[in-house]
Amino acid sequence: MSDLINESPDSQSAVACPWCGAEDQVLGRNCGSCDRLIAGLPTWANAEAEAQVRAAAESRWRITTRRLALLGVLLFLAAFIGWLNFPFVSNPITILFKKPTTNHTSASSPGQWSSVGWDVQGTRYISDVARQPEGQSVWSKDLGNPTRSAPTVADGVIYIGGFFKAMALEVESGETIWEIDTPGQMEQSFAVAGDFVYMGLSDHRLLALDRITGETRWEYTAKFPITSSPVVADGMVYFGSSDGIVYALDAATGKKIWKHKLKGNLRSSPSISGGRFFASDTDGNLNILSARTGQSRFRFRTAASASDAAVVDGGLAYFPSGGRIFAVDTGARSKRGEFLFKKIWTQFYVWQIPGVPAPSSQRGERWRFAPERHASLGIAASPAVAPEALYYGDTAGLLYARDVTSREEIWRFQADDGIVSSPIILGDRIYFGARDGYLYSLDRSNGNLVWRLFLDAPIEISPVFAEGRLYIRTNDGLLHTID
Repeated sequence: MSDLINESPDSQSAVACPWCGAEDQVLGRNCGSCDRLIAGLPTWANAEAEAQVRAAAESRWRITTRRLALLGVLLFLAAFIGWLNFPFVSNPITILFKKPTTNHTSASSPGQWSSVGWDVQGTRYISDVARQPEGQSVWSKDLGNPTRSAPTVADGVIYIGGFFKAMALEVESGETIWEIDTPGQMEQSFAVAGDFVYMGLSDHRLLALDRITGETRWEYTAKFPITSSPVVADGMVYFGSSDGIVYALDAATGKKIWKHKLKGNLRSSPSISGGRFFASDTDGNLNILSARTGQSRFRFRTAASASDAAVVDGGLAYFPSGGRIFAVDTGARSKRGEFLFKKIWTQFYVWQIPGVPAPSSQRGERWRFAPERHASLGIAASPAVAPEALYYGDTAGLLYARDVTSREEIWRFQADDGIVSSPIILGDRIYFGARDGYLYSLDRSNGNLVWRLFLDAPIEISPVFAEGRLYIRTNDGLLHTID
């Protein structure tokens, strides 16, 4: 019986009796104190139990390893997705702690022209006009040496830059309301929002002036000269400097909210639409950033320098580069490594490596257009954009109307010399100036000439419309008011 209970009792270690607790007892024999049997399992049973315990422990370890491996894979996938999408996740620091304190905008109200492109999208489109200008000159004022600062007009005042000066003029007479000296000639236009007029200077400063007195309310100093016209949207003023940095400041205080480095310089003006910031640069890129945080969403590349601002309407951004007009999807998003991959793909295709197909077009591109002649010069200025058509001129003097849906040409008009500034759309009319010195008015439906007015000097700056009148700047330094 004892052999069944324990094959070799003498070989067992001393144990305590489970009945009385006496020490130094032998497993499988009667206790020396209480005479009760101290039972135990046979050796083969102990071995089997130990094997089962080891197997269970190993099984638990295997399960844990699989779980750790699965967790590792999930973490890798989460990190990869985060790496791909990081630029599109809003910066929480900017969102929470760098908020604009107002909702000021330079988008124009009816009867005003308070932003360089009328609205912050830059469309230069006014759908309803009570009365069209008839081509009659009201007054002209000599502003001195010519600059490229187009007028902005708000509440009966014209704000414009001159040769080492900035001015506020009365719309009725052109009389000076106030004037300030500037460190250089003013090549950019101004923006009006709230009680301020905003302007960038060559001494690196962006000024916010009191609209009534011209006194400085606040200023911000960048590291390099300001090269773009400012735009104000959602309480932030946006602009660029010559080192390729674009800024967003609180429009009320001048406090920096964000800045972002572009590949090239912003020399025209930014556009704002749908919470996004659009800027074309001197390296030929169209940059799309988050307007709120400045984080990059997309960069569309062209082979030449972008010559004017992007215009945004209907889910497309239009901008001129290398004499062409490009239309780019505003919802496009960059994918990491895609550009390098396509460069390699294109090179393999150029080398005619067998089996390599033609590379696809660049992400985001919807179409492009180049004039039939003088394509090397081609289109220099941004289009004016209405919901159904866009209008733009070229250096050969042709003004085009093109359907935004079908992309088909609707009509074209031939001026006597080149068109290097944007037209404007007023109801059923199109207005533009040309290097021949004429201001043109066309029927928007068919491109027929309604009238033209000779202003004695080339027109290379876009007209603006406010208070029922057109305001035109010519290359001889004059500002004209046309009724």
